[in-house]
Amino acid sequence: MRSSRLFLIIGLLFASLVARAQGESLRALSTRPAEGMARAKSGDGVKRHFNYLFDTLQLPLMDDFSIDRTRKRNATQSDPDVTFDHTVYRLEVAGVSTPDMRFSTDTTYRTEIDASEPPQTTRIPLPSLMVTVRDLSVYPPTSREVEAWPAYHIRDSITAPPPDTIRIQNPPLIQDSLLVYDVAPAEGTYIMNGVPTPLILWQDDDVYINGTYPVDPPTIGVATFDGLARTGYPYDFANYTSYGRADKLTSVPINLDYPASDSIYLSFFYQAKGLSGDTFPQVGDSLLLEFYAPLEQSWYRAWGIPYVDQAPFWQVLIPIKEARFLKQGFQFRFVNYATLSGSFDHWHLDYVRLGRQRAYNDVILVDVAYVSPEASILQTYTSVPFAQFNTAPGSLMAQQVVERVRNLDILDRLIQYSMTARNEDGGAVSAYINGVSPNGNAARIIDTNHPINSAPNFFVYDNSPSTDAALWDVRFLAEATPDINQYNDTMRLRQELSNYYSYDDGSAEMGYSLNTAGAKLAYRFDLIGPDSLRAVRMYFNPIANQPPDAAPGQGSFLLTVWSSLSPEVILHQNYSFSSPEYRLDGINKFVEYPLDSTIRVEGTIYVGWVQTSAVKMNLGFDRNRNNRTKISYNVGGGFQNTSFNGSLMMRPVMVSAVDPWAGIGEHEAAPGELLIFPNPASDVVRIAMNGDMPARATVQCLDATGRVVWSERMTGTNEFSTAAIANGMYVVRVLDAQGTLHTQGRMVVQH
Repeated sequence: MRSSRLFLIIGLLFASLVARAQGESLRALSTRPAEGMARAKSGDGVKRHFNYLFDTLQLPLMDDFSIDRTRKRNATQSDPDVTFDHTVYRLEVAGVSTPDMRFSTDTTYRTEIDASEPPQTTRIPLPSLMVTVRDLSVYPPTSREVEAWPAYHIRDSITAPPPDTIRIQNPPLIQDSLLVYDVAPAEGTYIMNGVPTPLILWQDDDVYINGTYPVDPPTIGVATFDGLARTGYPYDFANYTSYGRADKLTSVPINLDYPASDSIYLSFFYQAKGLSGDTFPQVGDSLLLEFYAPLEQSWYRAWGIPYVDQAPFWQVLIPIKEARFLKQGFQFRFVNYATLSGSFDHWHLDYVRLGRQRAYNDVILVDVAYVSPEASILQTYTSVPFAQFNTAPGSLMAQQVVERVRNLDILDRLIQYSMTARNEDGGAVSAYINGVSPNGNAARIIDTNHPINSAPNFFVYDNSPSTDAALWDVRFLAEATPDINQYNDTMRLRQELSNYYSYDDGSAEMGYSLNTAGAKLAYRFDLIGPDSLRAVRMYFNPIANQPPDAAPGQGSFLLTVWSSLSPEVILHQNYSFSSPEYRLDGINKFVEYPLDSTIRVEGTIYVGWVQTSAVKMNLGFDRNRNNRTKISYNVGGGFQNTSFNGSLMMRPVMVSAVDPWAGIGEHEAAPGELLIFPNPASDVVRIAMNGDMPARATVQCLDATGRVVWSERMTGTNEFSTAAIANGMYVVRVLDAQGTLHTQGRMVVQH
């Protein structure tokens, strides 16, 4: 019964985390490496603990997560707000600790040897003592009392003094220490109802503050709970089906020393799932709310809900009446139970409010807020090369963009919406008032239309203050009076114009994979003008390995560029195989994969890969911008569009708008370069090299999966048959007598 239940759990888990469609799949992310984690790791072997101090806050409290108010627990001993407090020692005897303490948990002895006739040996136990042993892996450290003996034996020969001390090399009890530091309360304020309040509201940072995972949140930011720890790595990566208590979001201490008659209520909005990739709820996944009783130093469950299907955000209002909670130093925390091996089983939390003089029906928010972030005000792309933009700026700007604003009030509001844009290299700030809200906007989301390169604004990025790249600070503003929170009234994007094309918004919500050796992934880009393609940037995210999946790091591919998919025409394919590189220093970090040689491109191109194994490599997939018609894949039987809505985190990188090969004559082989002709080949191909061919050389021909399709010794004619080889792109390699690669080239076979 137990084993069948385990298989059921595994099956449900796998189904809930993977979306499949004929060789392609989308999977929930398994890591989200947090920025700043590396700096807090001590490499000197010294154990340290940091006590984060917090000011007690006064009511009312509010957080809509439009900015991050969690405390980042990444302090180091050299930070200016960190002070040394005390040292905790592992071992202590009678209230005293010394650095050289070492003890044995087995009896040690003094052995006396009398060499007189007859010889006599006397073995006397050394005196024991009670040692306090502390566990320095937890704080505050726990302790236990242990009977122990000196970590040495004494051997005393009466006829040959003095006695010898024989020390135990690695006794079980060795002195260690923990250095304890205090981290001062964080500075900064947050404007709430026009009143400055301390910036930090949450004393931990397990959750992910973002605006890309939820669906239609009350405001532009949420706190997301999942199965990833504060580091961004799984709580339990090794065990795919592990389950338990995961993220927590704990408030700082609060002064709740008020009578119950003051009608103190806590309210918040929640949503399950969102864009994380969950398909089915799993039994046991839940979101809990717990209250802290300061005098008892205990936590109590105040509210909870099991996992539910996708639904709009729902508001919860909870009274706080019990005397045990109405004290100075009260805290509350949210906790989720989830699968602990990745970014699974999401809950999204928004608009937390704690205040007095509230009622059971106090659910109205006099606030206007943006709902989701924007990535670009360009027409199609989120970024284009700087030089190409400057050739046709008007055609590349969007005619208009529509930004969604939510009126959380039950009354209609007069909302004026506007936009500003500023080149970070200088120049004037462009500012436009673009309209006012329509009637009938109470308690609903409205679309605000912002003209860009159309009447009356006709706004185009002026890059004249910039040289090789431009960065623009663009802001959308929604103004209403009264309004309890100004932070969510502004939505900001940073537009980059440098050397690449992109469709994605820079944030991956899931990972895209193909699962077939030889599978092809092609991403369409319609270029502004002729250019020089030198590399492709991609963001790969590791996946929790559901057996029998191979580790994603074992994947490999040939970077490929096409000019057409039907018929298939390959412009370039790398000689060398590439492997996905998974960045560990932060989320959404792109890696650049250079082409073996820069190529001239124009018109429509497709960039992507031919993968050499069935390993799922998990390319970042942005679910907020839909470019599925640009994504094609081929797992046999021709290219077809993906079945998933979104954008690949894949970006072609250019050199410049100038064709560096214009006017260059016929290609001349460089020394050591492999020459293959005719190329494309049909029935026969001849191989030569500009330079000396190694003695007893072997020629190998490899297909796109890395499989050797033929291997022969070099002959006098250096001529080989390709009649039995299927149409496609191949790598031809020359190996010396020891099997070492000497040179290689690319060959196309077309019968």
